[in-house]
Amino acid sequence: MNVELVDFYPFEVSTRRPRLLAYADVRIDGKILIRGIRLYESKNGGYFISMPEYNPERKRAIVELEDKELLEKVRRVVVDYYKSLISVS
Repeated sequence: MNVELVDFYPFEVSTRRPRLLAYADVRIDGKILIRGIRLYESKNGGYFISMPEYNPERKRAIVELEDKELLEKVRRVVVDYYKSLISVS
């Protein structure tokens, strides 16, 4: 499966851990678009992502990636892009 980063919105909203670092949108195989993936920095300094949740006001659905390999590909695309941004700064 091909995972493509569509948009990336970096920022810092918190100084406590886990710290929200960015939002990202990814496209899977050119067919599925997932908006609002959150990238966090964990307490031990690693990175993890959180999939979007249901928002009753905007009527968005919950996203769960049950395939661990696909979830890791999505995480890797988002984290690698973030790391490339901070290495340039």
